[in-house]
Amino acid sequence: MKGKIAQIKKGDHYRVALLIETSHEFGREVLRGIRDYEKTLDNHWAFYLNPDGMRQAVPEIGSWHCTGVIARLYGGAAAHALLAKGLPLVVLDPFTAHLAKLDELTRFPYITTDAEAIVEMAFSHLHACGCRSFAFVHSMVDTVWSAARERAFLRRVEQAGYACPVYGTQSPGMSWEADIRRLGKWIKSLPRGLGIFAAMDQRGRNVIEACREVGLKIPDDVMVLSVDNDPLLCELCEPSLSSIALDAYRAGYKAAQVLHGLMAGQSDTTPIQILADPTHVSRRQSTASGFDQDSVVARARRYIYDRFSDRTFQVSDIARHCDVSRRLLETRFAQAVGRTLLQELTEVRMERARTLLRDTDGTVTEVAAASGFTDPNYFTKAFRHRHNVAPLKYRAEAHTI
Repeated sequence: MKGKIAQIKKGDHYRVALLIETSHEFGREVLRGIRDYEKTLDNHWAFYLNPDGMRQAVPEIGSWHCTGVIARLYGGAAAHALLAKGLPLVVLDPFTAHLAKLDELTRFPYITTDAEAIVEMAFSHLHACGCRSFAFVHSMVDTVWSAARERAFLRRVEQAGYACPVYGTQSPGMSWEADIRRLGKWIKSLPRGLGIFAAMDQRGRNVIEACREVGLKIPDDVMVLSVDNDPLLCELCEPSLSSIALDAYRAGYKAAQVLHGLMAGQSDTTPIQILADPTHVSRRQSTASGFDQDSVVARARRYIYDRFSDRTFQVSDIARHCDVSRRLLETRFAQAVGRTLLQELTEVRMERARTLLRDTDGTVTEVAAASGFTDPNYFTKAFRHRHNVAPLKYRAEAHTI
């Protein structure tokens, strides 16, 4: 790949345009990875970045002497404009269907997601929650990555012997309100015990809102799982949304490394696929119980998810909420779930702690408190006993490039 690269003199620096959204967690994590790679260098880069949404315009940067670009391309005109500049380029998914047909882009390194791995994680999680009917909801506009997730999810569901209805993209010109009403009507027509896999967090939120509009309860009637694990979006709905986290940070770091080589004059034209792998399911209230459990057990599990971060929360509170004796609840819970109420409460708190350690920079004390542990020292000992590694070591290993 030969680009028209500005000459870099001693003491000068590369100038990199980042046409990446800051409005979504995936884009922000890619940017963090790029930033951290750049910080390892002696000669630092200058960046062009316009904080904005998914549809970034190609800027007129003329006299700035841009030396490389990392970009998400949504339209053919933007792609052609960048290609005409002849600069070293790394591309982010998604391509639109027509953009994917641009043969020139197949020559460039690109970041994408592992649809098969994402789908395997999604199906396993929903199936473990007792879902025995499934459906897929596309992104709002046509994207290659959403279509890839649909194909992979349909294959996986059919392999397990189930059908999988699909809700497509938002119709052109359709308002948000009309789309929500149509989506709700579609969901209500599907069998109960339903697990919906949404292509992205924003679409998962739409599913939750659509269910509310037609009187379906989550997770009693429908369970919802999405992708990207944007904490703000996932918590900005009721109930909160379970989501699959992607390692976009590592992908951004690798993309910056690849671009650095191209700007330095490496001429290898072999296409490079940079995968953002799924790391874990961040389970929230939308998948907080199980369809295959009796109503009392399901109620207990949901209550645990509602209250686990409260450090005064006790097992006795669960029995009181379910209006049964603790002995009866313990017996039914152990039969249905295979562990005691205390073990379940501890596991939910540990699950939240693992998520916070991977996804935030909070101190051990802050993570322990947010996960419902009253004593950070006890939390550290319990975490080490369960995972054979201290919390900060766990975080470091999760972020190792």
